Amino acid sequence: MTYVGRRLNIALVAALLVLAAGTVGATALFQSGVSEVEAQNEQLRAQNEQLREELRSARDRIESLETRVSSLESELAAANETLAEVRSERDGYREDLRSVCEQLREENDSVPEECEDV
Repeated sequence: MTYVGRRLNIALVAALLVLAAGTVGATALFQSGVSEVEAQNEQLRAQNEQLREELRSARDRIESLETRVSSLESELAAANETLAEVRSERDGYREDLRSVCEQLREENDSVPEECEDV
């Protein structure tokens, strides 16, 4: 009976050792996986912060460009207004020149060069 008891004890101890080794191995494997996930998390946090900074920078640049575009649009509108005024003034001077040239044609046989294309 002792022989059976000893074998049973040895088998029980062996089974416990295998279970303990399995538990230790599983724990080590799990810990290794957790460490990898934590490292990846830290890397992703750093990358996320960098992307947020790039996004803030891009938004600032867009805001600056929108302000510049608005300013240029105002300048362009003012230039177009000035151009319209100058064209209107030019058209008035052309009309005055036409009138003068018509009077010269009626009064004289020859007219100055300036009146040829009017």
